[in-house]
Amino acid sequence: MDGKPRASMTCKGRLTVRLMLFSFMTLVVIVLINLLESSIRITTSKAVSLKMKSGFSHMLDLYLTNSTIFKTNIHFGSSDVAYSKFSFDEKQITRSNPETSMASSNLQHLHLKVTAYRKDTFADLNLTRTKTSTKIKAIESRMKIVHRGRNEMPRNKNERQSKCYNCFKHDFEYNIPNDHICDTSAMHEKIDLLILVSTVHKNGFVREALRTTWLSCTKNNTANVRHVFLLGKTFDNMLQESVMRENDIHHDIVQEMFIDTYQNLTYKTIMGFKWASTKCSNAHFVMKTDDDMWVNVPSLVKLLSGTDLANYLQTGLTGDCRAKVSPIRNKNFKWYASLLSYPDVSYPPFCSGTGYLTSIKVASEIYHVSPNVPFFHLEDIYVALCARRLGLSLKKTVGFYAGHRLNVCDYKKDDVLTVHHVTPSKLTEIWNTLCSLK
Repeated sequence: MDGKPRASMTCKGRLTVRLMLFSFMTLVVIVLINLLESSIRITTSKAVSLKMKSGFSHMLDLYLTNSTIFKTNIHFGSSDVAYSKFSFDEKQITRSNPETSMASSNLQHLHLKVTAYRKDTFADLNLTRTKTSTKIKAIESRMKIVHRGRNEMPRNKNERQSKCYNCFKHDFEYNIPNDHICDTSAMHEKIDLLILVSTVHKNGFVREALRTTWLSCTKNNTANVRHVFLLGKTFDNMLQESVMRENDIHHDIVQEMFIDTYQNLTYKTIMGFKWASTKCSNAHFVMKTDDDMWVNVPSLVKLLSGTDLANYLQTGLTGDCRAKVSPIRNKNFKWYASLLSYPDVSYPPFCSGTGYLTSIKVASEIYHVSPNVPFFHLEDIYVALCARRLGLSLKKTVGFYAGHRLNVCDYKKDDVLTVHHVTPSKLTEIWNTLCSLK
């Protein structure tokens, strides 16, 4: 009798152990299934990612639709300049270039915020256009470029090409057009020279110094020399309101709706040539310069009155022009250019963007050929690339000084045409100093 209960208890114990083992195995299977599902979800989510490392040698991967409402939140490493929380709701299209490319996906809206912008980072994320019909091309996942020697350049389908067709359209809307600046119908005047001055929003006091010194010869844009200040768009509402008030007083600012950054200076220069050729086609000559310059306008006008230079500028440009300059491959330099953005070993001959002269005819030709010349972020090099495409010539003229230090009275001499890095206080000192010039 005692043996049967013990046997029954043994069987029940074994059954309990089996049930526990079965439950444990079931739990393990469930956990493994959940882990597998999580892994699949994580892998899928990686398809929408933003990957940016500081410097030019890394890629920016964004997966967007063509109707993206663009609001960015991108960190470029150790930032030198910060744009905080800017966004805009117009349709966006971002230039497809070797450094940063966009790819279409089935995402409806991707909202990002750009909180930092590094001066030496070449990522143009922000172009408000009037037309957005161009489809954004797909991007390759990652590229590694190996430079095997000075004369052996890598050839990658995403590197900058020498020419294209309608790949760099400049079709931004004007926010401030100032169409009247070159109007001469009432006064029957001629315009010998139009001066395009590249500036930034915060430099209102600098612009005022220019107006009261070497730009005073334009007589508030009523003389035979006219001027405009060139600006893009800012996300700082206070700065924009200040610019609008300034323009209400002086009416000498031209602004388009591209984002105003150092890396977008090419857009600013092409805007200037566009405005010159469409709003000031009655000008004879065009000068592009910057707001930290001394420009000896009377000497320039005198120089342009000679037939030799006047004839030359119908097919060329002049200034502080240089040849045989190689791209800077060191990322720590302001004028860095990666192998993707510029694969050739040298630049074409170019004139320093601090100040160069050409005719209205050439300015118009450069603007009209620019859609077929792929973007490059150094504006004076880009103008040179357009000039090469057109078969134009460039020559150095003595008196254009991109970097020079002179005594106060030397600035006013006829053989000094431009000088770079001149502060507003220095401009005022030069202007107010009485000099005996021989």
